[in-house]
Amino acid sequence: MTLVTAWTRTTRTGRELWVMSDSRLSGGKFWDYGPKIFGIGRSDALIAFAGDTSWTYPLIAQISSYVESFVNLRERAIDLCDAYDQILQMLNESVSFVSEPAHPSLEIPECSFILAGYSARRKDFFIRRIVFHPQRRKFENRLARDIGGESIALIGDRGPVNAMARRLSERVKTDGLPRLGMAPAEAFFAVLSSKRFTEIGGAPQVAKVYQHMSQRHLGVYWPPNLPTEHQRIYLRGRQLGKFDALDHPWVFDPSSAKLFWHDFSPDAMRSLGEAESATAEDLVDMCEGRLLPR
Repeated sequence: MTLVTAWTRTTRTGRELWVMSDSRLSGGKFWDYGPKIFGIGRSDALIAFAGDTSWTYPLIAQISSYVESFVNLRERAIDLCDAYDQILQMLNESVSFVSEPAHPSLEIPECSFILAGYSARRKDFFIRRIVFHPQRRKFENRLARDIGGESIALIGDRGPVNAMARRLSERVKTDGLPRLGMAPAEAFFAVLSSKRFTEIGGAPQVAKVYQHMSQRHLGVYWPPNLPTEHQRIYLRGRQLGKFDALDHPWVFDPSSAKLFWHDFSPDAMRSLGEAESATAEDLVDMCEGRLLPR
């Protein structure tokens, strides 16, 4: 139960790659706290998943373990394009070791992935979908779609994926967008916040890959239905604690599809903690009749 998208974007200073997902895990329950965007053991790529977590989490662990185990993969001596081919082969070798399923259907991985990053050899971003072909019984490569010189890929449940694709297509046609820009982020937010689809939920997860082959996970202001001053910051699906400080100052606002500077300095974090403590004490006093409500 997922919606994931990855796309390239041209800025005033260059290009960058964005990856977004929701945070909902399911399986007899909804758990809106699940990380879905991961590094793969090297700085130039990310992977995100959709589908059955009994498959996706072990397979992502296989990928990161595989990359981290070999210096040529880990240190990017092997270009991402070639590393991708090796990862695809490794995934197919991994699923060949599944045995004694309780039901034949349990041998079929119900999952898909987006692997996205920057290829130094091609000097361009690289976005691929990895899907399992049930008849051929193997994971296969799927290319991203090209729109106005930019690349985009989507995976996830059919309802949210179709809704996002439709919104994005209408936006591109109506506004005549020459580039994707942040239109995918706006379409993603519209579908997620509509609450039409129980398959997706939780705070958006946002990450970027840059042309200098580094990556960054971004905090997100959430939920959007609260006033700005009452919104919390979520990172990779998890709400930050009062003393959790990010190592960079930029936080993404999905309702405006913009990044905002946030003060994570020790003084600011200390002041925030004191303010929250004071508010909590005021509430206790009010409940016990020691403080009149303003």
